[in-house]
Amino acid sequence: MREIDLLVRAGFLYPMTGELPVLRDAEVAVDDGRIVHAGERLPAGSWRARREIGGPTVAVLPGFVNAHTHAASLVFRGRTDDVAGGSALYDVAFRMEKTIGREEWRDLAWAGAAEMIRSGFTTVNDLWYAPDLLAEACAASGLRAQIANKVFDVALDRLALDDYTHQPAIGEQRLREGVDFAERWHGREGGRIQARLGPHASDTCSPALHRQLRAEADRLKVGLHVHTAQSRREVAEIRRAQDRGPLEYLRDLGVLAPDVVVAHLSFATDADLDAVAATGATYAHTPTIYPRRGWYPRFDAIVRRGIATGFATDWMQNDPFEMMRNAVNALRLVAGDAGAISCREALWYATVGAARIMGLEHEIGTLAPGRKADLVLVELDRSHLQPFYGDYAALVFYARADDVVASVIDGRVVMEQRRLAAVDEAQIQRALRRHAASWQQRLVGLGALRQ
Repeated sequence: MREIDLLVRAGFLYPMTGELPVLRDAEVAVDDGRIVHAGERLPAGSWRARREIGGPTVAVLPGFVNAHTHAASLVFRGRTDDVAGGSALYDVAFRMEKTIGREEWRDLAWAGAAEMIRSGFTTVNDLWYAPDLLAEACAASGLRAQIANKVFDVALDRLALDDYTHQPAIGEQRLREGVDFAERWHGREGGRIQARLGPHASDTCSPALHRQLRAEADRLKVGLHVHTAQSRREVAEIRRAQDRGPLEYLRDLGVLAPDVVVAHLSFATDADLDAVAATGATYAHTPTIYPRRGWYPRFDAIVRRGIATGFATDWMQNDPFEMMRNAVNALRLVAGDAGAISCREALWYATVGAARIMGLEHEIGTLAPGRKADLVLVELDRSHLQPFYGDYAALVFYARADDVVASVIDGRVVMEQRRLAAVDEAQIQRALRRHAASWQQRLVGLGALRQ
């Protein structure tokens, strides 16, 4: 009999290892934050566990990994979704962000971190404002995170006017804040909190600022996280200023490398994709936001080139099951082929694939001995999941974020019976209600939809 910290019982176990089997009547044993067994249930008396959770009516799978997100962006929820294309990004979001103060960012960060855990995400790769406030929320709530300060040297609120005047003072401040955050936070909480540097986009940083960010990332031994080929406006500006595509441009600057996560690639050309593949940069695919904006990246062209790919939510709709469903439905529709992507592949991209592009595939994303114990429990005893046969489609097409009833990160139970262990959710909701009227007034003033 081996003494362990935690034993997780599973009616169905999705370890995401090897040939991606589904195991029935299984268990995961955890000690000192790491998995010591993940497989079929061993005979009674094999373990003496200090704590036991789960049971025959739950599915256990690796915690979802959100490879590109903005946890605190929920301030825009419902205010930009019905605007054509990505125009709300320039006309509303960039101008609104300038008005938000640190107290508001703090409350939004806590709300975002709590929502990620409640939805089934155990790891996030976040690029946004006030990274220290998000890091504090992640550290306290138990969420695993890589976090970057949003760095740019243009006035984002003037991009709607096509004003791309580079202002070195803005860039120096944003860079200094990002570097300072990385120096203070990278590796904290036993490595659970890590840093990246975050050039906002190919068009919102000058060539000099992009090079500075690359140099500082090399010095600090952290990666980069950047939006690329996200909008037609971005691509047009890079074409005008640099006479090439945004990924070609970043390659030629020496920015792209295997430690770079590029998000979107919505308007990337073949030459752009070749640049990503040649440099080993990795790709965060955000399938929920694309259909809303009326376009979809050339996913098949991306993966055919061998570009490491993982799924992510981007912003506001932080449901991993909705994320996977959007990917499967959209990719099958685009290809005109129901076999274009399987549910098994979708879950792989949401766990193993996303961990891989963040450089964490040897620690998380699968349930195997030696890996960090990051896992979630999905309650199957729900009418919309019955009868449950255990195949991947049963989870991807029918489960929802609120079916996640427990979450374990670093071997610590951070949510059980949908209650977060270290977060006062009532206090978070009170804070958001306190800010809501002011946010609504500002958003409507900037032209966000009223209904």
